[in-house]
Amino acid sequence: MKPLLFLMMIIGLIPYQANSQTSSCLSPHLSKGDTLANIYSRTIAMTGEGFAPLVFRISGSSAYKVTDGHPARPAFMETDLYDGRPENRSATVIGLDGNNIWQDKPYANTSASGLMYNSLIWGQAPAQLHEGDTWKHTISVPWELGGPGTQTITVMALDNEHQTVTLKREGYSEGFYDNDAKQMDIATNDGKKLRVTVKPGTSHWTGYTTFRQGIVISDALLVTRPVLLTSDEQHFSGQQRQYILLNAMPYLPL
Repeated sequence: MKPLLFLMMIIGLIPYQANSQTSSCLSPHLSKGDTLANIYSRTIAMTGEGFAPLVFRISGSSAYKVTDGHPARPAFMETDLYDGRPENRSATVIGLDGNNIWQDKPYANTSASGLMYNSLIWGQAPAQLHEGDTWKHTISVPWELGGPGTQTITVMALDNEHQTVTLKREGYSEGFYDNDAKQMDIATNDGKKLRVTVKPGTSHWTGYTTFRQGIVISDALLVTRPVLLTSDEQHFSGQQRQYILLNAMPYLPL
């Protein structure tokens, strides 16, 4: 799933640091011709005193056919269908380091979730995982559900037989997210429409993700933050929450 806020994208590269000892629970084992798919949604909601509540939602699904099973940079033919929008299809490379290629253009994968484990967001996990293990990771760039910040990852459940692990992530950040709206329209309680400037406060996120051989099976992440909305001399204090849901599903060509 690609970061979505009015379908904007920031392109960039993050240096790759290989880790050949990554746990098998977080390492993909793909072969040419394999098929994968997932389904997802994202919600952004805002409430506060003096203005009407706001909510924005988008959902969709993606299908992936493996064209190269490289263990660190597998390639796919990917088809994305966001509900109400035209289908989007391209050859793509998805790197475990967060370096992706879409339509022959490299970009940093700042999605909160997606098809596979992404060390740009999750950091380098220990080679040997045990229930209760934790590690900290600093996300150095704005990403889909946070600004630059630090999170703690905890191993909540582990099934080595089926190479499956459930991780909890919780963190804090300051500043804008990747593709964040810096202005928005609100309706005041007296019916007036205003264009306001958004000033975000400290973000706090938490959620659970289950991986099987590096593929995301289920994911839920919620972030909240205070916001200050201003228009000339008018000021509104609000609370924003955003969340994403993603689940693996049977492959269905879109």
